[in-house]
Amino acid sequence: MNRLPKETKKDLKEEAKEWDRTIAQESPEHVQKMLDQAESFKIPRPPRQPVSIRLDPFDIAMAKRIARRKGVPHTQLMATWLHERIEREKGVSPN
Repeated sequence: MNRLPKETKKDLKEEAKEWDRTIAQESPEHVQKMLDQAESFKIPRPPRQPVSIRLDPFDIAMAKRIARRKGVPHTQLMATWLHERIEREKGVSPN
């Protein structure tokens, strides 16, 4: 992750302190009143997109080799590896 400049960090800390002060001044009755007046909203979920990945024979061989070394059935290791690869292709970090 990129490091933030010191000025930006300072501004964020000040903003957080201001929010904390504002929240501390609110009474439970006022908060309940605001919640009662709030409007609920729904955001439609985008449709799911099918994902297709062509496995490289070298990748399959490498996964089987790793499975043999670890003593794991290669089918189980392949499922884990394939899941991680799909997440990476979608641009989602597995961690």
